[in-house]
Amino acid sequence: MIHFYHENLFELSNENLTVQFNLSNGQITSFNYKSQLITIENETSFIFINNIRIDCSKLINFKEDINSINFTYSCLNETNSQLTIIYTLKFQWEFLQKKIYFENIDNKNITSIETTFTLTNKIIPSVSIIRNRQDLNKEHTIFLRTKLNTLGIFATWQHPFGHYSITSNNQTVISSYQIGINRSYLSEGFLIGFYQLSSYWHNNDINYGEREAYEKATSFFYPVSQRKQSIKHAVGWDSNDYQIHISTSHGIDQYKRLIDRCAQLGINSLTFAPSNTNVSNRQEATDDWGWESVLWLSLGEKIRLEQWKPYHDSIPLTIQQMLDYAQLKQIKLVPYVYPPLGYRSKGKDQAWLFPSSHCKNVCASLASIEFQQYFLQLLIDFAQITGIGGYAWDYNFYYDTGNTEYSQWRGWQWIRTELLIALPYLIMDHRYASQYDGPWSWITLNGYTSPLLSDENPETYPILYPSLHTDKISADFMRQGNVELRLEHFASMNCIPGFIGHQTERYSSNGSLPWIDNNLRDFDLMGFSYSLLSNIATAGLNLIHTYIPARDLQEFYLLPENFLEFWSYWLKWSDEHIEEIYNSIPFNIEQDWSLMKSNGFDGYLFLFNPYYKQVYRKILFDGKLNLKNPQEQGYWLLKEIYPQERFILFIEYNQTNEFLLDGQSVTIYQLIFISIINQPILVGISGQAFLTNKNILIIDGVYGEAGTQTNNPISIILPNQDLIFNVLLNGIEKRFKQNKQIIILIDPLSFSGLYLPRSAEILNNTIMISDLLLKQLVKRQLEYPIQWTEKELNDASWLGPHRLLLFICILNPNDQWNITAQINNNSIIVHKSYNTRDHYYQQRFIGFYLDLTNIVIQPNVQYYLSLNMPHMQPGQFQGLFLENIERILIEA
Repeated sequence: MIHFYHENLFELSNENLTVQFNLSNGQITSFNYKSQLITIENETSFIFINNIRIDCSKLINFKEDINSINFTYSCLNETNSQLTIIYTLKFQWEFLQKKIYFENIDNKNITSIETTFTLTNKIIPSVSIIRNRQDLNKEHTIFLRTKLNTLGIFATWQHPFGHYSITSNNQTVISSYQIGINRSYLSEGFLIGFYQLSSYWHNNDINYGEREAYEKATSFFYPVSQRKQSIKHAVGWDSNDYQIHISTSHGIDQYKRLIDRCAQLGINSLTFAPSNTNVSNRQEATDDWGWESVLWLSLGEKIRLEQWKPYHDSIPLTIQQMLDYAQLKQIKLVPYVYPPLGYRSKGKDQAWLFPSSHCKNVCASLASIEFQQYFLQLLIDFAQITGIGGYAWDYNFYYDTGNTEYSQWRGWQWIRTELLIALPYLIMDHRYASQYDGPWSWITLNGYTSPLLSDENPETYPILYPSLHTDKISADFMRQGNVELRLEHFASMNCIPGFIGHQTERYSSNGSLPWIDNNLRDFDLMGFSYSLLSNIATAGLNLIHTYIPARDLQEFYLLPENFLEFWSYWLKWSDEHIEEIYNSIPFNIEQDWSLMKSNGFDGYLFLFNPYYKQVYRKILFDGKLNLKNPQEQGYWLLKEIYPQERFILFIEYNQTNEFLLDGQSVTIYQLIFISIINQPILVGISGQAFLTNKNILIIDGVYGEAGTQTNNPISIILPNQDLIFNVLLNGIEKRFKQNKQIIILIDPLSFSGLYLPRSAEILNNTIMISDLLLKQLVKRQLEYPIQWTEKELNDASWLGPHRLLLFICILNPNDQWNITAQINNNSIIVHKSYNTRDHYYQQRFIGFYLDLTNIVIQPNVQYYLSLNMPHMQPGQFQGLFLENIERILIEA
């Protein structure tokens, strides 16, 4: 860091930025960012006491430190009060941080702060003020773009409450926020940052360079180092673990199975909230929702009343035995905690308790310094004595109307920051309301913000795209929210929440709320992979599991081994691709995600099609995907790794490629740049290629999808340019031509059989299936032989994955419609599917479907379907689609 004095000027400087100050008034005069000069004037800050602006303009002192300079001003009409402005510029920063300290001698009410600066040598034709879409009363930042559209400037407070405005032909930036604190006060930082504008835009208001600059700025302020592994966590609540009674042997066995399943999969921690009537009583709950009895490992009520204190009272046996079992299985339990409840502490709590119906009688104020100190110590002591792995925060509302929301947020931010500094291994699960607070709140998470940006119960979130699989419905909603977090809230991948699977709904089919032992089989076997891979793509550092197939004995014991291996593989995959995950961005109208290495040519593309119809997706391989043009010699290849493994094609920068995506599917491609070829590489089809006697090329294990033909040439890249005499594919000689190291097969390959892709569309009301599909369904039933009841299958269309279903896909269907169906002139039941078992809310209605399992039973036979349906709007009826099909592969 360079300090430089010259003619009443002072400079702070690092490798990116030089800031010049006028020592006569303490104001910034210029920035020099990577040889681009930005001059400014009127860089000032104001403090408001009881809503009156105080004149603190008389500079009385300045003091420099290693990375900073402080200017202190005296304040007129405020005896002995002083205002100090602290400017900091550290190594690698591309922004200057400014903090404001007011010495509040008389403890008057500091109502607000305002800061401003005016650009004098730059024309600013374009400005964007980015609002928090989750709370439109809050603003994240302001972006200013220079006339040549290369240099950008941003200004932001390091909290969610700043408001930004621009005046004087886009030259003057003014920012302020409400405080409401009556003691000496040091503000959070105000950042003035710089960046180079990219050629690419996420939307009309956010440039690629802007999102990257803002996210990079937040990365310097994490209280603990950013993770080098993903969090692998399960939320017991989403398996309705509050219905498990761990005061009974039956409940203990059930909860142990949840822990066992986590250990089996490589999940390291589990949110723990079972019932425990030996310790707590739901009737004594003081929160509005009635869940206090499951908080703090079920000690919540006793802790609030100071009837149980860490290091003072022993841990109840029912809790200790679960802690011991979890430790044996190397699983960390994570309790729920509600911060604003009316915590008592004899002789102290009068400093923080205030009347509120939200906690029955009294709540605790997060604005109270005394409560902040008490609660921090309670959290530290509880974590140390129990050995828990973190905390799951919820009910974190700022109820204290006698203090500003900002002062309560600030207290909560301090608690979490200090907790992480004390115990940096703790993870933090955030539930409802965290999404309102923005990226400067999320740096203190060591976890993730609120999953789905809403309540996670399927009773509450919308159905964006109709699907018979509840896991696909929740995955579509999760991806939409994670796009918003990544782009519009500048969220680091550290804090973007996952949501693997779905939460079992809270209410039963009769509308009641079961509290004890309402165990349901609910695992969506055929929708789960879509959900898991949606999580890997959009929230790969936070692999947060919802419903775990463990409470039910059949689900626990009968889940197919190959399915468990697939699940575990992708959890491990996240740890092996941390660099790519940190660089994750959505693209292509935010449907798809790019996960690239920093070199710009190795990485992954996750392509999603939430619709039932197959779609052709065009993708331009350019910088919008975080790609760079390789400069060295070699081959740039695209390889499909899911659902098949096969090199697809050669790629080039700025080239457009088209991909056929099955309905309701995810397809994953790997981009690989290969400069050295040691073994033949087969491109365009699955299989392996190898040389014998140097001149004969053998291609084995070639499979393709039944009823298809290769459209692109099949090529083989050789290790050298030796002449090839023969090519054998699956033992059959093939015609070919050779161009140096490249062998190209002359004839396309055809794969016999009936084409039935995932979510196969039925045309002309004629249903025909293949023997291979029937075998696939039979095989699935043998591998997953759960004894389903008729009620289960009628209640949940995602159960019974051995069934052949036909979905009548309609946008915005009405469950009051009367739709009838016949197959070969025989009437068939038309079922209704809801995203929950409580079929009372039309908003949860998915649509109509037919169960063809025992009707369409002959392969290669045409079955004729007739439907009687109501009048619909153009485009509302999407088509008829077969469900529960995986790719049908046959040998060439």
